[in-house]
Amino acid sequence: MSRFFLSYRRNDSAGFAGRLADALEAVFGSGSVFRDVDDIRPGEDFVHAIEFHLRQVDAVLVMIGPHWLAASANQQRRLDAPDDFVRLEIQAALDSGKPLIPLLVGGAAMPAEADLPPALVALARRQAVVLSDSTWRGDVERLVASLQNTLPKPPTQPLMSRWLLAGVSVAAMLGAYALFHFTSGVPRPPPAVLVSPPADVTGRWTARVTYDWGDKHDEVFEFKMLGSQLHGTASYLTGRLTIEHATLDDDWLRFTTRSQEMLGDSPWKESSHHYIGKVSPGQIAFTLETTGGYSVHPPVEFVARPVHEAVNPPVGKAAAVPQR
Repeated sequence: MSRFFLSYRRNDSAGFAGRLADALEAVFGSGSVFRDVDDIRPGEDFVHAIEFHLRQVDAVLVMIGPHWLAASANQQRRLDAPDDFVRLEIQAALDSGKPLIPLLVGGAAMPAEADLPPALVALARRQAVVLSDSTWRGDVERLVASLQNTLPKPPTQPLMSRWLLAGVSVAAMLGAYALFHFTSGVPRPPPAVLVSPPADVTGRWTARVTYDWGDKHDEVFEFKMLGSQLHGTASYLTGRLTIEHATLDDDWLRFTTRSQEMLGDSPWKESSHHYIGKVSPGQIAFTLETTGGYSVHPPVEFVARPVHEAVNPPVGKAAAVPQR
């Protein structure tokens, strides 16, 4: 069951939302964060799903980016529309009395009471947490510490249950002792299983990518390990995007990025870019699949290679700088 409900606007802070969800689930466990893009099943009633999860969670996180307040549709500010999902989420959270924490990302400022609909005025009086790109790790660690202090503590185990578990443990120890003494021969330890460490992809990588519509771009990928989690960015056309849901299993690298696409005067739509890479010495062979948006794209294949920074070049020779 989810412990946190993460409210956000996709065209305002989807990348930050995915990045934060990954960080929180690394601490509180898989599935501990509910956000619509991942957790509403196809065909499920959107409104009922949101209402159900708001009742179940321990706290609500409202992510506010630079375009959160002014986002509009049909020449009307979306926050003023009675059926706006973000408005409904926050209003339900305020009515529930659950802990609600505004999260400011992308340099956004906390909205004033006068900027909010009457039903959401109480949001402006909540203490906000700033999550900055430059200090992301420290900011998230402080948020996690605050949440751990805010969340209800798990119920303590009854004394009888603890004695029962202790009895089971003692019985298991006696059984192991008897097995050791009454089996013939000397017990042998299980054979060691050699597990190869995952490939190292940390650092900066570049690739010349030919997209299905014919354009060619020099894309840049940067990866780093924060604890046991892989983080980083991946450029797509002219933008640098935050990677989400990154995994590195042996020599297989997987992650997702998100961007916004506009067609003429149509509203923005979110595109998801799914990367799967086979890591081998000196290269990553990627397959890129893009979903969502206004267009259908076939998979794109390309190879990324590491960028080796020159250190202390010989006198009279310039250090080699990769061209973009």
